[in-house]
Parts: sequence; structure tokens; C-alpha cells
Amino acid sequence: MQPQLPHDRANVPTLLLVSILPLLLGSACSSSTEEHQPITSSPEDYCQRTCTKAHTCDDTTDAAECRSTCQSGLAAKPKLRADFLGYVAGCIDGSSCSPSSASKCKSEAQAQLSPSQYGKTLCTAFVAAGSKCDASGTSYPESACLEAAKSYDDSALQGANACLAQACEALNACLTRAIPEVALMF
Repeated sequence: MQPQLPHDRANVPTLLLVSILPLLLGSACSSSTEEHQPITSSPEDYCQRTCTKAHTCDDTTDAAECRSTCQSGLAAKPKLRADFLGYVAGCIDGSSCSPSSASKCKSEAQAQLSPSQYGKTLCTAFVAAGSKCDASGTSYPESACLEAAKSYDDSALQGANACLAQACEALNACLTRAIPEVALMF
């Protein structure tokens, strides 16, 4: 037999609260792995975390010098996505002291992240521009563009988009400057 709910209107707010309280508590106590918000990191935070790990792995590494070099290196390149940096920094934090950790973590981040909407649009235009310069498509593979779109922020991708108007002779060099292979420190 179903329990009878009181028909008294004064109890309606209480009944609503009691019925939604488990939902509220469940969402308030969810773990970070269940949340859909990306973990982000600034270049400064990325350098702090990775250089702390580098010092932990090799106490002869000067953490302050490492941070300075890391920040200068990131500042000299097109801007990387904050969620990409956050993923890589978190991965490095939890990795072994292996020289290949940054490369492994970069690959994992690119496998986990999706390109932005702008990145997807850019890659469609990239393939179209590339097909004019290389009918076989081997010089301008969509996969290379998508990897860049998962790593670089939209401002860097806009620089790459501007390259697409270049003549074929200049296109590759322009793209290499706009979205170079991602080189990370650790």
C-alpha cells in the first residue's frame, strides 16, 4: 500500500525539500572525476607544478631556474589551452620520474581532449587549403590539425587560420610558426 501524502498545502515546501534533498546532496558531494568542468592551469601554474616535480625527481634541478626557463619557453610560443596545460600538469604530478613523462602526458591529454568548435572549423579549412597544395593530402593531414586544435587555444588557432590564405609556397612555413609541435618541459 502506497503511503498517503498529506493534502495540507503547508507541507508542500517540506515535501519538495525532502524529495530533492538527496539530489542536492548527491551533486554537492560528487568527486572531481564526475564533474564535467575541465581542470585548467595557467602557464605559471603549469611551470610551478612541473618544476616542483622535476626537483623532486632530481634534487640538483633548481626549481626557480626551471620555472623561469619554462615560463619563458611557453611565452615565446603560441598560447596553449588551459585545460591542456592542466591535464598535462596533473599527469606529470602523478607520473614516475621518467624523461618521457611530458611526452606521454601530452599524448594522453591530446587523446582525452576535444578540439574547440573553432578548432574543428579551422581543421576543415586546413584540409581544403592543403588539398590545393597537395592533392594527395599527405602534407596536410586532418589528424595533425586536430592534435594542434586540442593543444592550442583559439587565439593561436586564429593565427593558423590566417596562414590558410597564403600561397602554397608559404603555407607550410606559416603553419609551422602559428602552431608548432607542442614542446613541454619536464
